[in-house]
Amino acid sequence: MDELIPDKKMKSIFLTNMGHEIKTPINSIIGFAELAQYEDNPSKTREYLSSISENAKWLLYIINDILDVSRIEAGKVELEYIPFDLSEIFTQCRSLIAPRAEEKGIMLFYYDEPSIGKKLLGDPARLRQALMNLLYNAVKFTNTGTVKILASVIKSDNKKITIYFEVKDTGLGMSPSQITRVLELSVTKNIVALMGGTLSVESRPGTGSTFSFKLTFDIVDDVTFVPSGRIVINDFERPNFEGEILICEDNSLNQFVICEHLARVGIKTVVAQNGKEGVDIISERVKNGKKQFDLIFMDINMPVMDGLEAASRITDLKVKTPIIALTANIMSHDLELYKASGMFDFLGKPVTSQGLWKCLVQYLPVRSYTAMNKYHQSAEDEKTKEQLKVIFVKENQTTYAEITSALDAGDIKLAHRLAHALKNNAGQIDKKQLQSIAARVEAILSDGENLLNQELLSALETELKSILNELALLLEKKEEPKKLIALDAEKTLELFEKLEPLLKNRDTKSLQLLDLIRAVPGTEELAYQIEGFNFKQAAEMLESLKRDRNS
Repeated sequence: MDELIPDKKMKSIFLTNMGHEIKTPINSIIGFAELAQYEDNPSKTREYLSSISENAKWLLYIINDILDVSRIEAGKVELEYIPFDLSEIFTQCRSLIAPRAEEKGIMLFYYDEPSIGKKLLGDPARLRQALMNLLYNAVKFTNTGTVKILASVIKSDNKKITIYFEVKDTGLGMSPSQITRVLELSVTKNIVALMGGTLSVESRPGTGSTFSFKLTFDIVDDVTFVPSGRIVINDFERPNFEGEILICEDNSLNQFVICEHLARVGIKTVVAQNGKEGVDIISERVKNGKKQFDLIFMDINMPVMDGLEAASRITDLKVKTPIIALTANIMSHDLELYKASGMFDFLGKPVTSQGLWKCLVQYLPVRSYTAMNKYHQSAEDEKTKEQLKVIFVKENQTTYAEITSALDAGDIKLAHRLAHALKNNAGQIDKKQLQSIAARVEAILSDGENLLNQELLSALETELKSILNELALLLEKKEEPKKLIALDAEKTLELFEKLEPLLKNRDTKSLQLLDLIRAVPGTEELAYQIEGFNFKQAAEMLESLKRDRNS
């Protein structure tokens, strides 16, 4: 049987590929469940949606834990050394594990040491992961009774503190051989060892289990600055910010979604179609001494120049603006790669409002909070969905032909990128069948070889054509032609003068002028390019229109 066991490299590749394919639909489930919770649904339906969301998040947590095993085993995990509050860790653990315990009727007890007025220095994410693994294992093997978690200070001084952690249950218990086979315990053992502790296990079948370890932390004064007095993100209030963000993203639907989310919380946006455009925009601001962006969102997979190279070049320019990776790949080694390229953090795809806000509050001050109106939010989300469908129809008329043309030319990398984009776009408009087929095409092309069969290509063509026809008919029924009053020469000139700097700076405010632009004869293509965030082409087209009118 030994020859069937893959080596560590093959195992890592397999986990990476499978992890990406599994996490993409789970993220979509979480995102759509979040949107659906804003609808005016019966209380029972809201409970179901909440359960879907919580269980999907828990499944995602377990998958991330599994994907991390190979990295921990290989000794390639580096711990963070940042200030954190232990009580926040306990609160997060309670929130994650409570639904699982409630389903089984298990009582949860938390005993957290009273605040010592200090912050611990260490890796809060890894500590939370270790505690969650133990809690998950305890709930899993307990059918009735209790699960307890406690943290108590053993000793402390002005510089260090030693804390004893314990998770105890009244469950089934485990034999020594069972203990060695439980994935969560293997991962936790390694994490605790990395932190300088030793995981102890006391368990026998029928008597429950006790897991414990001691860790020593450096400590610092608790003097955290909180914008507007708080950074709490919840379902009832929307934070409002002030700032300008550069978005480097080549996918039109992704561009629209993130710009829409940012506009709702008061953020100005500038869009670059690829990494090179993003670097050029930053370089121009450096050259002209212009204020830099407050934040940069950087997609990883882009044509011309990818996000890793772009982030490295921006870092070389000595620009201090935080760069956030936009990606569905959030395994440990992916994050280390992003960090090595100069990225501060990541924002998972698909982008959700809550995920975006939690990212923004780490880097931008909150100006105010607005009470959430679920009916207004629902109307906004519905409008966004309809606009996404419009963009999908316009952007994917030739996608199948582009994929087959790339395959015929032997450009597997281009075909792979097109399939990847189509998969993401189908997910954005909730077309699961197309998303699944495109994902299979993408996976087959991921090794750089064309191993596609005609049956799969035909299925892709048929499904895409069906959706394009369906959406085209839907949009024809819903869209009433707007009565546009043609602008005179003076008004047209004023509009062009206002539009020119916006396009030059790739400012998404230009989208607010689309109705006026369409009121000018001969600007159909200009409006189309702006709607597709193709600001460079739109700027060239505007210059041509101005020359024609002046000649």
